[in-house]
Amino acid sequence: MGLNPVRDKLMRGEVSLGCWLNLVSPMAAEVLAVAGFDWLVVDAEHSQWDMDSLTHAFRAIEARGAVPMARAWSHDPTVLARLLDAGAMGIVLPHTSTPEQAEAAAKAMRFPPRGERSAGSGRATLTHPDYRKLIDDAVLVIPQIEDMQGVENTEAIMSVAGVDVAFIGPNDLATSMGIPVDRQWKDPRHLDAIAKVLEGAKRAGKPAGVPVADGAAARKAIEQGFLFIDTGSDMRKLRSAAVRELEIARG
Repeated sequence: MGLNPVRDKLMRGEVSLGCWLNLVSPMAAEVLAVAGFDWLVVDAEHSQWDMDSLTHAFRAIEARGAVPMARAWSHDPTVLARLLDAGAMGIVLPHTSTPEQAEAAAKAMRFPPRGERSAGSGRATLTHPDYRKLIDDAVLVIPQIEDMQGVENTEAIMSVAGVDVAFIGPNDLATSMGIPVDRQWKDPRHLDAIAKVLEGAKRAGKPAGVPVADGAAARKAIEQGFLFIDTGSDMRKLRSAAVRELEIARG
C-alpha cells in the first residue's frame, strides 16, 4: 500500500467514500474514521478550524486508519504548505475556474524540481521516514469546480500535470447560475453542468467527485460514474440523526 491509499484506490478506478468535517471536533473526526470512511476533509474554508485543532483532527484520523485532507481557505502557496506540513494528504481547492489556477496549486503542493513547495520541518515529516521522497506522488490535488467558467474549463483544468480529482461544488455552482437553493439537483441547467464536469474529467482521464446528502444519493452518484464521493458532513449527520430520533420518540 502506498503513502496515500485513497489515491491508490482512485487511480485503480475504484470508488472512495469520505465525509466533510464542520464541527471543529477532532473527536467527531475520530468517530467517523472508526465508522469506516476512507478519507475525511477538514473544512478550513467554511468552518472555524484553526491550525491547532486541525492538526489534532489529522492525528485522530490517521490513528484510526483513514486519510486526512483539508479544504483550503485560500490558494496562497503558504496556506497550502501549512496544511500539507500539518499532515494533509490531499487538498480541495475551492473556486478553481481556470487551468492556470490549477497549475499554480499543483506546483505549490509539490517539492522541487516538480513544484515549488518549501521544505520545512512540519509534523508531516514524522508520518513516514521517506515522506519527502514519496509525498509528491501521493498527495491529491483536488480543484473544486464552482462556477460555469470552471465547468467549461473542466477538461483543461484536469489535463494539467499534477492535478488529480475534479470535485464539484454544487451549492456555489447553483448560486453562480442564479438557481435557488431548493432547486439544486432539480433544475436541468444544474444537472447539465454537473454532468459536464464529470464528462470533462473523464475526457482528461481523471476521476471526478461530488458531495451528496446521504447513502442513497451516493449510490446514484456511483452509478453516474463519480469515484470520490463526500457522503455529507459531521454536522449534517448529527442533525439528521437527532431529528430522526426525536421524531420517533415523540411519535
